[in-house]
Amino acid sequence: MTKTLSALAAGLFALTLGFGAHAASDEYKAAKKQADTSYKSAKAECKKMSGDEKKSCMNKAKADHQAAVDRAKTMK
Repeated sequence: MTKTLSALAAGLFALTLGFGAHAASDEYKAAKKQADTSYKSAKAECKKMSGDEKKSCMNKAKADHQAAVDRAKTMK
């Protein structure tokens, strides 16, 4: 009986860890998707500009996207 309870407890623990990993993966995917969507929108706004203003805007959009992706990676 003790072995059965131990096996059941171990199984439940492993199942709980699996659900936690899945939730973290979903959070990562959502955050990554949001980062990509924001980046695409920012680039579209930058394309309306010209010269140094456009270059600066694109650099900022890229840096913001990279920061958002890095934050998302902490959710994995």
